[in-house]
Amino acid sequence: MSKTKASVSLDPAKVAQARELLGGATLSEVIDIALGRLIVGELERRHVAGYVRQPPDHDEVAWAEVERDPSGISDDVDWAGLYGVSRPT
Repeated sequence: MSKTKASVSLDPAKVAQARELLGGATLSEVIDIALGRLIVGELERRHVAGYVRQPPDHDEVAWAEVERDPSGISDDVDWAGLYGVSRPT
């Protein structure tokens, strides 16, 4: 991933607190993490706002409420044996 060098003015108390919360991360790491979380948070906020404007219709709700029978999912693979998990006797 390419990086862009930037000059910014930051509150030193916020930088210190962020570094402490992230375990002594560098300033670049702190800013990168902060921007990543800001982007995720904003995308989630916009996603929710979209549902508020146009809630799921009847068909979408019906699909979400379809009861699934987990017993219908089966195969003949011995997963415990494959991964070396011993079964209680």
